[in-house]
Amino acid sequence: MPEVIKLRKGLDIKLKGTAEKELVAVKASQAYALVPDDFVGITPKVVVAEGQHVKAGEALFVDKKRPEVKFVSPVSGTVAAVNRGARRKVMSIVVTPDAKQEYVEFGVKSVHSLNGEQVKQALLDSGMFAFLRQRPYDVVANPTSRPKAIFVSAFDSKPLAPDFEYVIKGNEADFQAGLSALAKMAPTFLGVSSKQSCPNIVDAKNVEITTFKGKHPAGNVGVQINHTQPINKGDIVWTVGAEEVIFIGRMFDKGVVDLTRTIAVAGSQVENPAYSKVILGAQMSDIVGGRIKGGCVNRIINGNVLTAP
Repeated sequence: MPEVIKLRKGLDIKLKGTAEKELVAVKASQAYALVPDDFVGITPKVVVAEGQHVKAGEALFVDKKRPEVKFVSPVSGTVAAVNRGARRKVMSIVVTPDAKQEYVEFGVKSVHSLNGEQVKQALLDSGMFAFLRQRPYDVVANPTSRPKAIFVSAFDSKPLAPDFEYVIKGNEADFQAGLSALAKMAPTFLGVSSKQSCPNIVDAKNVEITTFKGKHPAGNVGVQINHTQPINKGDIVWTVGAEEVIFIGRMFDKGVVDLTRTIAVAGSQVENPAYSKVILGAQMSDIVGGRIKGGCVNRIINGNVLTAP
């Protein structure tokens, strides 16, 4: 029986515009971009040139200090631009997608037949390691470090956040494969909500499950770490977002990098708030185009109203 931790403090902010549990199609973007600033703690070294053709899963840049940590293209296509700012800082790398997608073949792998080092190498080769964050400091994980545990929160308690029980539909096997892969590298803890009932979440295998009951920030992975395995001096833990776990499992199950995710387009100024499937790095204008109410100045937030820019 999973341990239940009750949080007595917190606040649930009620905002209008919660996404209805239905999918609304959005048009494919004409450009996809990776932004190095989204990956905290790395110094990007661009390994492609403008005009070069890349496949989905091929590296666009690497960490200059740890070149084995790759950051890969979400789509196949032509590198349209390497945008730089002051002092030649890399701001973004833009790829114009092909009409027919091509993928780097990493090979289908059974997670259960691999050891921890083999799993880590597969994540490094495919660029999936870039989604692992390390604490202290919440930076991209160092592959040479040895975490005492890995943490995944299967719910988000922030206002208007997507419901992971809806997001996981159709991705149940990939989510379990991703958890099993993480568990090969270190003991893995899955935080679930007392409101969740999806068996693929609350009865997930190869992980230690803890149930959290309470208001926001119950879904915050840092809060969950503090209540289950507090970080002491010298300790290192890794964290992974629940949907990134699906990316990892999909890579092992299909042998390719497929960064398609389900997002909630929500808020009081959205016409018919709902979910959409998009590829990581899609243009915001293609996602929200024609779905925003007029008559006032709107602010579009990539993330949530509490922490996003």
